Amino acid sequence: MSRVIHSRQEKRKLYKKLMITIVAVAAFCIVLAMVFRVIDRQKLRAQQAYETELGVVTLNGKKYVPKKNIETYLFMGIDSYDKVEKVTDYDGGHQNDVLILMVRDISAGTFKTMAINRNTITNVKSLDLDNSYLGETEMQIALAHSSGDGLEASCENTVDAVSEYLHGQEIDGYAAVNMGAIGTINHMAGGVTVTIEDDFSEIDPDLKQGETICLTDKQAEEFIHDRWGVADETNENRMHRQSVYMTELKRLIKEKCQQSSTYPLDLYESVQDYMVTSINKSKFSKLALLVAKEKDEGEVSVDGTVGTDELGYATFEPNEQSLEAAIAELFYDCLLYTSPSPRDRSVS
Repeated sequence: MSRVIHSRQEKRKLYKKLMITIVAVAAFCIVLAMVFRVIDRQKLRAQQAYETELGVVTLNGKKYVPKKNIETYLFMGIDSYDKVEKVTDYDGGHQNDVLILMVRDISAGTFKTMAINRNTITNVKSLDLDNSYLGETEMQIALAHSSGDGLEASCENTVDAVSEYLHGQEIDGYAAVNMGAIGTINHMAGGVTVTIEDDFSEIDPDLKQGETICLTDKQAEEFIHDRWGVADETNENRMHRQSVYMTELKRLIKEKCQQSSTYPLDLYESVQDYMVTSINKSKFSKLALLVAKEKDEGEVSVDGTVGTDELGYATFEPNEQSLEAAIAELFYDCLLYTSPSPRDRSVS
């Protein structure tokens, strides 16, 4: 009998020890989990602080860091054949017909361009004639220039709209040139040669479809600006022609800059009555000569949907993934690591 009692007592002791061990192990696991959770939180905070310090952004699900040594310029073609002048009565004129962004990667010695569809729907500020802020509305980006004084305020309003469209990217300088300067620019380039892909018979019978010709100054205006009576009359078709023209124009201007260091000054002076710019003559000349030595890495494009709004005006709704891909290509490099090094983990 005593042996049975003794055996029961030993079992109870063993069971008690086992339960204590189980509780101790469970408690240790809980504490360990809490420690790891604290460590993970610290790592995450350090990671987030480190990425914030680097300026990391997420585009299309991937992380990027800003390129360190770039310059961004916006070139505008204004729908006016007159010399620039201050607007005294708002009439809805002087819109952006052409918007071309140039991004220089100074470290790489390259540059890329991106044409922005004038019908792109984005947030645009409305300005009164005294340049005071009235409000902000989603509308065609072309209308940004039609607000304000027709001079610097209108250009800066366009810069703001383009920056907004590009998720806040900074633009270092701008030049807005009235369409009346097209002929002068074409003449200064020695005439631009293009292949006529569309039917221009209603505009100019000398612009024969299928032929490759050196455009006269008047024909350059028609080729770049006109769309009513040409092909499907869409802005997208005209943008294609503008891209064809600009590709050859860039090549010709690059050659002339390489041949003569004074050519940029001559070009600047020839169009200055038709131009509003934040780039002074000296900076323009230096920039042109630098770009002439850099590699043109081509044009970045953004896909989207063409349509019309409730008033029947043309619209272009950019595909967000395509837009983010373009922004990444122009302004960012891929983040090649996902965590700070041990010596950087003190960042908080």
